[in-house]
Order: sequence, then structure tokens, then C-alpha cells
Amino acid sequence: MKWVFIAALCVTLFGIHILAAVTLAKTRKLGKNRFFRLAFYLIITDGCLMIEYVWKVITTNIYEFSIDGLHQYHCIVMIHLCPAAILCSLLMTLSMCLHRLNATFTTPKRVLSALTSNVTIGLGFLFIHVYVLLRCVLELLNPRVPLPCDPLYNTEKSFLLFIDVPFAIFVSLIACCYIVVIWRIRTHQYLVMEITTLSDEQIQQQRKASLRMRYNMITLSCIIVVTACAILPRTIYGLYINVSDNINVEIVQAANNLLLINPLVDPFIYIFRIKEIRSQFVSRCFRSNKTTPTTIPTTLPATSTTCSGPNT
Repeated sequence: MKWVFIAALCVTLFGIHILAAVTLAKTRKLGKNRFFRLAFYLIITDGCLMIEYVWKVITTNIYEFSIDGLHQYHCIVMIHLCPAAILCSLLMTLSMCLHRLNATFTTPKRVLSALTSNVTIGLGFLFIHVYVLLRCVLELLNPRVPLPCDPLYNTEKSFLLFIDVPFAIFVSLIACCYIVVIWRIRTHQYLVMEITTLSDEQIQQQRKASLRMRYNMITLSCIIVVTACAILPRTIYGLYINVSDNINVEIVQAANNLLLINPLVDPFIYIFRIKEIRSQFVSRCFRSNKTTPTTIPTTLPATSTTCSGPNT
């Protein structure tokens, strides 16, 4: 009954993602803070991954994977949609890195602003799903394709190459962008320290901007570390399989399960790292049971008038 636990865990994580998304939306800063909006999109993509993974787990465990039937079509669709959700999650992480890179410039760069715009993100989502669903359609039309519900299906070299090469590209881009952001922050701090003609107000503004940048970078660092731990094991082993002929199904399944680390930990990063989400979450979970004195403002004037009556 291991699959029941995995399905229940995914449903629970989906609920946590919905809670985090609603809490972030109630901060009313999605339109003002671009970093919050990108985090909101990342929550949505992780939540979609949970639903798709639950569907795949239930389908592959309820039906016999060695028997042909309608459930095989469900398996092949879900096996392709889950990597699409992961690629969208990596796209959002890369967009957050580019947004932080753009924030290191005094005047935002037009190219970086365009790369992190809603139009570009929407086109990225569309391209990823077209890329994935195109191969899915080709697999559905190919009569020689192995049974998709079979665990050996996603250990084929063609499938691993199709999935792991984009994973490796995204992870490399995220790492390079993150290194550039850290380098620019360090050089910017040295330049600020060398400038001695700043006024007190400008110094305060620089300190607030530096603290905000540092806080967002810590949040982004946590997301990148979790993403690397979830993606790299499957990516490295998948590329190794394409070079050698040694395929261990248990290692592949373990690497596939590690992909759940990303949506498992990300909501808690948002809750504990983003102040607005944390404050709303704490106020909801630990709300006092005491009744608020709503009648005080209405009773105080009446008391004052009754007391002043006899004195006149």
C-alpha cells in the first residue's frame, strides 16, 4: 500500500499549495511585487504537478501494467505531463533568478524585463506543453511503443534523453544566473562602500534595498537548493544511462520519487521566508479565541452622557 501513502501525501501537498497560493493572493501585493507574482506562478505549477502525479500513481497501481487497455493511454499522458509541470517549475525558478538579476541594475534592463514578463512566461508554458504533447501524440500513434504503465517505459534512452536534457539545460541556466546575481551584489556593495558623498537619507535607502535584496536572495537560494536536490539525481543518472547500457530500475524509480522534494518543501519556504505569508498563516492558525470588544465604541458615549446628565 505504498502507493496509497504517496497519493495521500500528494493530495495533502496540493492542499498546502492551495493554502499558500490563497494566502499569497490575499497579501494584495501580486500586482506590485513582481517577485511575489513569480512565486505565485511557481506555487500553481507545483500544485499541478501534485494532481498529475496522483493520477499517474493511482493509474499505475490500480490496473495491471502488463495488460493493454484504456489505462495505458492515461499512463502515457500523465508520464508526459508530469515532466511538463517540472519544466514549468524550472522555468519559473529561472524567471525569479532573472528578476533578481534585473534588480541589481540601477535602471532595469529591457531584455531582462521582457524575459520575466507575463507574455514571455505564458509563451514558455505554451512551448513546453507543445514540446511534451507532441512527443506524447507520436507515442500514441506508434504501435511499437512499450506499455506506458510498465515501470521500464521511462527508463528507455529516448525518453530519458527527451526529459533529462531540458532538465540539465534549465538547471545549468539557473546556476549560472544565480552566480552572476551573487557576483553583481558583491560588486555593488563594494561600490556603495567606496562612495562617501551619500546623504543620510540615501544611505538609509541603500540599506533598505540591500536588506530587501538579501532577504529575497535567501528565499531564492532555498528554492534553488531544493530544486537541485530534486532534479539533479535523475538528470545525472539519465545522462549516464544514455552513455552506458547499465539501467537499474530501482535507481530510476528512486530518482523519480525525489522529484517530489521540490513541491514538498517549496510551500514551507514560502510560509517561513515571505513575511506577508508567514504573518497571515500565523494569524489564521493561532488566532485568539477571545471575543473582540466590538461594543466598547458604542457603549462609551452612552456612559459618558448618562454620567454627565446629573452634573448639569
